[in-house]
Amino acid sequence: MDERDDPRGDVQELSDFELAVYETVAEIDLEGRAADFETIERLMEAPEEDLWAALGHLVSINHLHSTPKGYVLGPHDWDA
Repeated sequence: MDERDDPRGDVQELSDFELAVYETVAEIDLEGRAADFETIERLMEAPEEDLWAALGHLVSINHLHSTPKGYVLGPHDWDA
């Protein structure tokens, strides 16, 4: 089974900061690009360790996927 087919974690378990990180990645993903860490860091203006923690959690619950080019959205049920 492809990991992209795994169900996502509950959105209610996300902090406000994690939601902001997700939304930042989603905006970039909707443009057809992967969000690299440097871009996320620049747009979020947040401490590096907080960003890594949020991205790690979002990946672990299948809201985001890490690719060689950066972060992209995991499975979702809405269209752009």
